[in-house]
Amino acid sequence: MAVMAVAYEDLPIRADGFTVDDLAELPDDGRRYELVDGVLLVSPAPRWEHQRACLELAVALRSACPDDRVVFAPTPDVRRGQRTSVQPDVCVVARADLVRGERYLAVPLLVVEVLSPSSVGIDRLLKRDVYARLGVGHYWIVDPDKPSITTLRLRDGEYVEVATVHGEAIMTVTDPFPLTVSPSQLVLP
Repeated sequence: MAVMAVAYEDLPIRADGFTVDDLAELPDDGRRYELVDGVLLVSPAPRWEHQRACLELAVALRSACPDDRVVFAPTPDVRRGQRTSVQPDVCVVARADLVRGERYLAVPLLVVEVLSPSSVGIDRLLKRDVYARLGVGHYWIVDPDKPSITTLRLRDGEYVEVATVHGEAIMTVTDPFPLTVSPSQLVLP
């Protein structure tokens, strides 16, 4: 079992790994706590550039979203078993998969991670692998510092890059529903 060295001295380290039940015991301190195969991932509170990109993309997605789908930002935990629980920055789910008052246990149609200096490797590599294992059909990576959007689609259990657009360039997608957006729309000038 891998053990993650945590940079925060006030957090526990467990040699046997963490479970989703342990997440409820962690402090509500503005950090994001996620699990991947029992390893605790701790992220600092996001920068305003990150939050702005999340908000603007969620608004764009919501304006194009058909009635049978729902956009979340912030998102519910996306879980797989007792040892993996991640929180995408933005996600789109099927309305039929939502049950009022219950945890969201289905697989999102689309997940989006907005890069932060502390999350680049996690979002580009680790979460890409996790979302592929979960079977999420569409994964987007947004970089607010060098405004860009990379879209990936799941094929045969692995993500294949569909497109990357930068700056003022226009991205048009048809799945999981039609949307046209530009990376520059997601950041302040």
